[in-house]
Amino acid sequence: MDFSLLGFSGMAGMMNVHPAFVHFPIALLPTSLLFYALGLLLGVRSLLAAGRACLYLAASSSLLAVGTGWAAQDVPHNETIHRILLTHRTIGLSILALSLGLAAWSFAVVDQRPRGAWAFLAVLGFSNLLVMLNADLGARMVFLHGAAVRPAQELIAPKGAHGPSGDGDQPHKHGAPEPAKIQSHPEIREP
Repeated sequence: MDFSLLGFSGMAGMMNVHPAFVHFPIALLPTSLLFYALGLLLGVRSLLAAGRACLYLAASSSLLAVGTGWAAQDVPHNETIHRILLTHRTIGLSILALSLGLAAWSFAVVDQRPRGAWAFLAVLGFSNLLVMLNADLGARMVFLHGAAVRPAQELIAPKGAHGPSGDGDQPHKHGAPEPAKIQSHPEIREP
C-alpha cells in the first residue's frame, strides 16, 4: 500500500464534489426499501425501524446530493451532456421530493408500520426505480461523455505508462479489459 496517496487530494482536484455525496441516497434508498419490505412481509418491528432510519438518512443525503448537483451544473459541457443533465436534474429533484414526502409519511405509524403500508412500499419502490435511472444518467454523463472529467488521454496513458506505448511494450494487465480509447471533447475545456 502506498500511504503517500492518502489525504483527499483527489477531492481537491475535482471540478465539483457532487460525486462524493450522490452515492449516499443511491445506497440508502434501496436499503430502506429492503428493510421495509422484509419488515412488512415478516412482521418484524425492528426491520421496519431500520427501514425508517435509512429513509431519514436517504432523505437528508438527497438534500446534499441535489445541492451539490445544483452547484455542479456549471461545468463545461456540450449539447448531449446538457440534455442528459436537464433530465438528471429533474429526476434528482423528484427523488428529493419523494424521499422527503416518504419521510413525512413515515411519521404516521401504527406499531412501526406506516399507514397505508403497501402504498408506502410501492412509492418507495418507485423512488428506487428513479434512483437507478438517475444513477445511469449520471454515469452516462461522466463515463461516456466526459462531463466534469479533465482531458484524460495524457494523464491515463502517457508514453511509457501502463499499456501499449508504440515502442513494443506489452500492455500491463490487472485482470480487467483494456479501456476504450478516450476521445477528447473540444467543448470541454480544462479548468
